[in-house]
Amino acid sequence: MNLRPRFRLGVPFFILISAALGQSSWLTVAGFYPQGSSSGKHYATYNGSYAPATSKVDLSPGKWSPADRERVEKLEMGLFAPAVREIEGRSGLVSNTGSPIAVHAGIEALKQGGTAADAAATVALTQIAVEMGSVVSYAGIFDMAYYDARSGKVFCLDAGWNSYRAETDPRTIPAGDLRAIGISRQTTTGYEGRMTMVGGFMAGIEAMHKRFGRLPFSQLFQPAIWYADNGVAVTPLGAGLFAAYGKFLSRTPEGRRFLHQSGSDQPKTGTRFIQTELAQTLRGVAARGSSYMYTGPWAHQFVAAVQRDGGKVTMEDLRDYRPTWEEPLSTSFDDTTVFVPGKNNEGSHQILESLNLISELHLDQKPPYWKDPVAFSELSRILQFAETSLYPFPEVQEYQRKKGLAFSPDDRITKAYARAMAPMISELQGQGPPGGSPHHSAGCVVIDRWGNVAALVHTIESMPFGQTGIVVGGIPLSGVAGIQQGQLAATRPGGRIPGLAAPVIVMAGKEPRLILATVGTSLVPETVRILLGVLGNHFEPAAVLSAPALLYNPEPGPTGELLSRRPQFVPQGAYDTDFLKSLEASGVKLEQKPAAQARAIRGTAALVTIARRGVLHSFEHPTLIDFAEAY
Repeated sequence: MNLRPRFRLGVPFFILISAALGQSSWLTVAGFYPQGSSSGKHYATYNGSYAPATSKVDLSPGKWSPADRERVEKLEMGLFAPAVREIEGRSGLVSNTGSPIAVHAGIEALKQGGTAADAAATVALTQIAVEMGSVVSYAGIFDMAYYDARSGKVFCLDAGWNSYRAETDPRTIPAGDLRAIGISRQTTTGYEGRMTMVGGFMAGIEAMHKRFGRLPFSQLFQPAIWYADNGVAVTPLGAGLFAAYGKFLSRTPEGRRFLHQSGSDQPKTGTRFIQTELAQTLRGVAARGSSYMYTGPWAHQFVAAVQRDGGKVTMEDLRDYRPTWEEPLSTSFDDTTVFVPGKNNEGSHQILESLNLISELHLDQKPPYWKDPVAFSELSRILQFAETSLYPFPEVQEYQRKKGLAFSPDDRITKAYARAMAPMISELQGQGPPGGSPHHSAGCVVIDRWGNVAALVHTIESMPFGQTGIVVGGIPLSGVAGIQQGQLAATRPGGRIPGLAAPVIVMAGKEPRLILATVGTSLVPETVRILLGVLGNHFEPAAVLSAPALLYNPEPGPTGELLSRRPQFVPQGAYDTDFLKSLEASGVKLEQKPAAQARAIRGTAALVTIARRGVLHSFEHPTLIDFAEAY
């Protein structure tokens, strides 16, 4: 049995640094950051509900100040923030992984009277157009956690993948190419339509807006449509993506047409990429709602294109798609309550399970993992245990058998489960050195003038541009089913695939204090290490973001492998020799990864904190792809 049946595909930005840009291509753009400002104004709700915007809303970049548009477009070319920076505001804040242009579009939505839901939707819609459907997709998925200030409650929305009812043999779906993140496996071609699934992104955006939005739905599309019509400058990252993954698009006539939108078959840095077909699709959704993509013209095009390439989709699969509102899961941690998406989210279970084990082993009372080999060793074992506990390793099963323990999957997030399993984590620490060696996304956090909070993650969840070569209405289709064959086999045909993206809202009493949207292959370790560092170890967020990453091991383990023999990946050069020797002496099997591959595996995060006096803070760091604005 493959004990690690599911691959996480996070932010492919890191993949491209190694696969396309090269290790020397750390790009910076300086001199375009506005100073953080705040008006000090706070606005109340209208009779307990949000009144519709009273003035005409116009979010079009053609109406932005020329200076603002020039600033964010130049920042977009740089990929990383040029320096560590803290952003402060009082009336509203947007933090996002990936796109300064999208961040500013969200700020415009807030300034023109939008709620956190309006701004988050605007950010997500804009980012996909600006990034040309490469690593995020209108035909992808998203998960959201939302704090509603009126009710004081956290709501969660699951808009994940649905499989096809007629897809009954998922093990035979063609396998996607995962070599860019270091996973060597036999890839296959043919019947690429079988690699697709029904994505919930657009249905989820609409459901979020209907419940919590205030601006007209159609207006949220204005920045995305403007950039699709007027074009975006191809960034060095974008050019690298086309160079590395254009071969998949060139497989089909519509893929070749998509590639040629900059005027050549190989888009180059600085050329204008104009997406006319996408603009038409977005106008259709803006006018008719998400039904345009689930029962309307785009849906019919999708079914025809996927069936042409052997996919087993029907119109019923799209027509019956529904995003799901779920009760959040939660646990207490260091005098706060951590809320994550609901029971259908595997990433949520792993995060809460890890935090409970951290509390049980008092890891929050020890030095931080990047300074203490013992703390590193314990945290490494906790994360590996949580990441695999749905499919337990042999020694875990044996430990539970000897102790007479029996747990359901729901028990994993309880304190009782952590108390029962913590001794096993300690036992693994003392085993000594083992014998010889044998998911692309964007996160967004928004806070509005009323105190509402939106944290969402959306993703294509495959390699850039999806690797299927199928493009419908200007939207490349994800090849996610070519990665998740094992997960599909465990899900009924036509069912919802459990998600991994788990945005977090941390509450202190009845007030939100920390909001986190993490993406990347190592999204769970990144989320846990940030929560531990800020909430448990009480370090400043900038210091935690600067600390060496904890890397998820994406390699599927061999049958019967022991948890204690799983290598812990670490970035090459992140720790000194004495630290590494101490880790190995404590029983941690290490595997150092070159900087480029470490960047391909690690996660990145949009992080916001709220001070007790109501001041909003976000953070940028040059090793992360995160940008923020506030007012």
